[in-house]
Amino acid sequence: MKIQIRPVIVAALCAMLLSGCVQYDSKRGVEVKWQSVITEQLQKGTSTRGEVLALLGPPSQIISLDEESVLYYLFERTKGNGYILILYNRFTVDARYDRAVFFFDDNDILRDYSTHIHEPEDK
Repeated sequence: MKIQIRPVIVAALCAMLLSGCVQYDSKRGVEVKWQSVITEQLQKGTSTRGEVLALLGPPSQIISLDEESVLYYLFERTKGNGYILILYNRFTVDARYDRAVFFFDDNDILRDYSTHIHEPEDK
């Protein structure tokens, strides 16, 4: 029984060319400006919607509720890596969300707010 070496070599080369590693970074959303240095300038009950917009810029989303409105700021940071093989694929994804939410009454006065910023991870 004679085994032809060429088809085996061609199959091995195809398998190597069709496999690989993947790394990616993705950043989406509004630039994070809502650190405590900025938000300490805001006072519940006196700061206005215009002041928040002047400090932070346009939000990711504006939400209108019955007697209040909300400015929602979101920044998404995603990192991942993976392996693409013929018989096995694996991906790891780590998504982090920095957010700030500002609630205003019907007179556009800041009623309440909350912020969260993920600390950068060490590599």
